[in-house]
Amino acid sequence: MTASSDRLLRRTLWANAILSVGSGALLAALATPFAKMATHAPVEVLGMDLALVLELLGLGFVAFGAVCGWVASRPDMPVGWARAIFLLDASWVVISAVMLMLPASWTGAGIAGIVVVALIVADLAILEYLGLRRISAAN
Repeated sequence: MTASSDRLLRRTLWANAILSVGSGALLAALATPFAKMATHAPVEVLGMDLALVLELLGLGFVAFGAVCGWVASRPDMPVGWARAIFLLDASWVVISAVMLMLPASWTGAGIAGIVVVALIVADLAILEYLGLRRISAAN
């Protein structure tokens, strides 16, 4: 793997790290107001209030971002980890689409939030895929 073959993937993973840590910290800190803006009525997920789910999700984003940063910072990038990150990002987009189809009482802000985040993650996943293809082609 040459420096030029992994540049796209490395930069995308750094962007993913920064966005994930930043948005995760924001989501964890403001979980209750976000939950109130996202739905018309109180929502429970697996017996937990939506605000708690969003807070835990935010903390998960921070951890995910730390992993993205770790992978991007390695001199010899662990490509298997990068593939796992790509698969998780692609899965996030699919799960977001499923969430929009569930019979929940989403507000316009809730729908917009899900869609905007899914589009950002989809963009990252596309760039990760292209970066992984470049690395495969270089090897």
